[in-house]
Amino acid sequence: MKELQKILFAFAMVIGLSMAVAAQKEDPKKPPPKPPPPVIKPGEGKKPKEDKPKKPGMAFIAAKIGTNEG
Repeated sequence: MKELQKILFAFAMVIGLSMAVAAQKEDPKKPPPKPPPPVIKPGEGKKPKEDKPKKPGMAFIAAKIGTNEG
């Protein structure tokens, strides 16, 4: 009896997998091809760094310390 169960189980697995494969279809709408990546050549287009003005440091930040009267 166990042999029959194993054979029926294997048969059911084969039928189930074949149905799953048959249900798949190819997608007719394929995405458009990607554009080629840009070519970067070393040393081309480098600009010298400009001296940017520095941001003010902590010396310019004023803090007001007081008491709140309530």
